[in-house]
Amino acid sequence: MRNYKTYFGFSREPFAQDIPTDKLFPTPALKSTTERSLFAIKLAAVCVITDEVGAGKSTTLRYISSKLHPSSYRLIPVIASTGSTLEVLRQICTALDEDSRSNSIAKITKTIRTLILEIAQKKQTPVLMIDEANLLRLEVLAQLQTLGQFDHDSKPILPIILSGQNNLLDKLMYHTSPVLSLPVWWPEAIWKALTIPKWQTT
Repeated sequence: MRNYKTYFGFSREPFAQDIPTDKLFPTPALKSTTERSLFAIKLAAVCVITDEVGAGKSTTLRYISSKLHPSSYRLIPVIASTGSTLEVLRQICTALDEDSRSNSIAKITKTIRTLILEIAQKKQTPVLMIDEANLLRLEVLAQLQTLGQFDHDSKPILPIILSGQNNLLDKLMYHTSPVLSLPVWWPEAIWKALTIPKWQTT
């Protein structure tokens, strides 16, 4: 096979998955999605990013993460699965460096909420970032909204970014996750970033 790197004058493999974020080409779609996501984080809202397989959603999450300075933000990265609510909550605990082996959803939820408050008390913003979120069960999506509810939901602390394939939107529109199904805006780009302030109700 002909050496295509030499033929095209490339100095490295093109389209690699490990391209440094500062080397990514800032397309209008990438810039728009990043701006909307950062705005959602500022509001402690829910931001949803959807597109087809291989469109670059995970790369976009990596790019967004690079804009969150560790001194001001605590990133909580999770790769979603089709597991139960208990399993997903354990994943979140692990991302928070907490080993929880409890079989009680209530206890693990309390642990996560305590850790989130501790992060906020350190003047950091916790950011829950879930990739492949289309794999999450409906009951898991319904449970997620309880993690960031403080002072009777009047004190938003935990912004959530959900990224996945387009069927994620169908799940969010289901009646069991009404807080996650309120559309606030749709970008005109190929990327779909749906921002949902938790304090806004229908």
